[in-house]
Amino acid sequence: MKYTPSLPGHNDNVTQEHPLRDFLLILSALAALALLGFFLLGLLIDAVVDRMEPGTEASLTRIIAAGMPAEPVKADARQAQLQGLVDSLRPCIGLAGPAQVRLAASATPNAMVVPGGTMYVFSGLLQHVKSENGLAFVLAHELAHLAHRDHLRALGRGIVLYGLAALVTGDNSALAGVLAPAQHLGESSYSRSRESAADDLALRVLHCRYGHAGGATEFFTALRDKHGSDIPGSHYFASHPAMDARIDALHAAMARAGMKTGPVRPWLPHPVPRALPQDKAAGRAGWVSRWHNPSTPLG
Repeated sequence: MKYTPSLPGHNDNVTQEHPLRDFLLILSALAALALLGFFLLGLLIDAVVDRMEPGTEASLTRIIAAGMPAEPVKADARQAQLQGLVDSLRPCIGLAGPAQVRLAASATPNAMVVPGGTMYVFSGLLQHVKSENGLAFVLAHELAHLAHRDHLRALGRGIVLYGLAALVTGDNSALAGVLAPAQHLGESSYSRSRESAADDLALRVLHCRYGHAGGATEFFTALRDKHGSDIPGSHYFASHPAMDARIDALHAAMARAGMKTGPVRPWLPHPVPRALPQDKAAGRAGWVSRWHNPSTPLG
C-alpha cells in the first residue's frame, strides 16, 4: 500500500469559528454584567441617599460646592429677583440646605440644579413665563429636586458608571462610551419618575405659597404652544415625561388634591442689562448633565 500524506481532518489547535465572534460574545457579557452592576448599585445609592442624615448631606454639599469653579457675582437685578422668589418658596418645602440662584445667558428655556446647591436659570426660560406663579412653579420644581436629593442620586450614579468602566477595562472612557447608550435608556425611565415626583411636590409648594395652583402649567403650555413637541436645544424630552402627559398629570393631581386655580401675579422683571455676561454654566452644561441628567428644560 502506497502511503499518501494528508492533513488531519480536525485540528484541536485551530478554531473553526471566526475570532471576532468570541470577541463580541465577551464584550456583550461584560457589558451585560456592567449594566446589571450599575442597576444594582443604583438601587443601593437610592437607599443610602434616602437614609442619609441631614448633617451628612450638609457636609457633602459643602465639599462639592468647594470643588466647583468659583464664579464672579454678576450685577443683574433679575438674578436678585429670582433669588428672592426662591427664598420665598423655601418655607413651603422645608429645605435646609443652600439654594443659590445663578442666571445664565442662554436661549434654552431651562433651569437645573447641580451638586452643591446651585440653581442655574437660563435667561431663555424667562421669555416663556408671564406670571410670578408660573415662574415660581419652575423654581419650586428645582427646589423639589434638592429636597429629594436627586442631585446626589445622579452624582452617585455617574460615579458608579465611570467606576465600573475603569474597573472592567482600566480606562474609564472606553467602556463608558459603549455602555452610555444602553445606560441612558434605563436612566430615562428612572429620570422621568423623578421628574414626576418633583412636579408633584412643586405643585404643593405653589399651592402653599399662593393659596391656589394657578400658573402650574403655564411654562409647559407656553413651550408646547411655541415649539410643539420638539424643543430645539433642550434636554427635556429624553428624560422627562411628554409635555401633554405632564400637563395632564398636573391637572389630575390638582383634581385629586382638590386644588383650585386663582388669579396669578404678573412677572415684572427688572430691565435686561445692556450685556448680560455669558455665564460659565451655559457652556458647562455638558459637564453638569453627567451628574444631573440634567438631558431636558427643568432639570
